[in-house]
Amino acid sequence: MEAAAGQAQHGIKFTTRDEVRDILASAEARLYYVYALGWPEGTPFYVGKGSNSPGVVPRVFQHEAEARTTARRSHKLNILRKLARESRVPVYAVCGFFDDEFEAHAAERGLILRIGRHDLRTGPLANQTDGGEGTSNPSQESLERRLATLGGQSDDPDRRRINEFFAGIGGPQESVPIKPLRGWRRAEPLVPSVKSIGPTDRMAKVVVASAAANDILLRPGAIIPRLLTVGGVEYLIENGCGKEAITAGILSVPPAPVLPREETMALTERSFRFVVDTFGADRLVSLGVLEPHSERGAPG
Repeated sequence: MEAAAGQAQHGIKFTTRDEVRDILASAEARLYYVYALGWPEGTPFYVGKGSNSPGVVPRVFQHEAEARTTARRSHKLNILRKLARESRVPVYAVCGFFDDEFEAHAAERGLILRIGRHDLRTGPLANQTDGGEGTSNPSQESLERRLATLGGQSDDPDRRRINEFFAGIGGPQESVPIKPLRGWRRAEPLVPSVKSIGPTDRMAKVVVASAAANDILLRPGAIIPRLLTVGGVEYLIENGCGKEAITAGILSVPPAPVLPREETMALTERSFRFVVDTFGADRLVSLGVLEPHSERGAPG
């Protein structure tokens, strides 16, 4: 069901793009404003703060352009891409005007807290922080992109970077199955392991790490690169874990002959379900690697 102009959910009165333009140009407009984006039926999915500057595309409308022009994956951008694929558009709301930026940030934080964040399981919002200056209570997805220190310390900065990234995906690990490509002379082509092995959580974490680093949506048949670039440094899924994942049926055998850095593997229906069961769909949606739920809360 499409939202009619003026339909309200969570106390937010959503309207059309043209009407929001009129509101931003009205006499009541001030320098700063807090806005919300919603699913067509009126459920909010993002809250932000904008500056009402003449001649500048309003911040409330910039997210759709970002979804069209970048390959980056996030929960918010995946929702906008899902709507575009379905030939639908979001609805918009201006939730308040402010002369003081501090007051605008406070209102943004209050609105996010009241509606609730998807990644914290408190509500429907795809926001990855509590708002304000954009650094309070960051989500796992934000931590991963900023390579926050979550564990896996090492004297080697490249090793430490991937350890921290992997910890953000699947928690601290005694041994991270992804290695810096620079200086690694023992990278071998991935073939099935000689020993029989079943699927493991470690394999699922490698799949999600590659998808997150390569901006890939997980689905049956998705192509998972062996090469990851994190913080400008190239890494490869290690020989042992890669071979075991193929043996366990988590990933397909890469097409040959190619260099290890060029290897790609397909995700099967069975392995896709295993990864979803291991992480949980909500966690993968918040990481930006799984199709977002519909506005009604069911998988999209």
